[in-house]
Amino acid sequence: MATADDVLRVARSQLGYAERGNGWTKYGDWYAKGFENAAWCDMFLSWCAAEAGAAKAVGRFAYTPSHAGWFRDRGRWGSAPRKGAIVFFDWGGTRRISAIDHVGIVEALRSDGGIVTIEGNTSDAVRRRVRRTGIAGYGYPAYAGSGSGGSGGVPAWPGRYLRRAKPMMHGPDVKQWQARMRARGSAIAADGWYGPESERACRDLQKRKRLEVDGVVGPDTWRATWAK
Repeated sequence: MATADDVLRVARSQLGYAERGNGWTKYGDWYAKGFENAAWCDMFLSWCAAEAGAAKAVGRFAYTPSHAGWFRDRGRWGSAPRKGAIVFFDWGGTRRISAIDHVGIVEALRSDGGIVTIEGNTSDAVRRRVRRTGIAGYGYPAYAGSGSGGSGGVPAWPGRYLRRAKPMMHGPDVKQWQARMRARGSAIAADGWYGPESERACRDLQKRKRLEVDGVVGPDTWRATWAK
């Protein structure tokens, strides 16, 4: 199975590649008939992943919101940059997946908080960029050795979003989260049912951790529950 370095090696080999005057690229030509002249930032990443043998880990997409949603639905979506992560941009600053405009791959992290990326279709070419703003989130490919996404003693996210619903959500993953919240000082019961009390506790945690306050335990909130 391919690693992040394998995909980055292919991406670096494409630096300087530019689209033709009519927008034609080899990435769109490779992706599918009719996409030869289409916006190609995501098709570039799909091409690099396929060349590196990492297509299953990175995915094959032309539409960036669908690609981000694919990572989210697999429990591999978050806000922390990592080498080899797929970084999604929303130039409007909403951070909504539906509003994502652009995508790249993280090559390195800088000490000043910026990230170094390799991106296709930026000024009509493959270029290296330093980004600090406009980041909607990160997709974490299941590279070789990347595990399930849990780290540093944090249990792996269960793969489903814990939220208030009808019928009420119930299960060992809810109980595990509630037990950890109780260990943090929350008064909620660890009964395995995600109801109004769990939602309120979740919102309080999200406010303290400066996350999106939606009362839903997704990957970021799950990790924050175990963070100090």
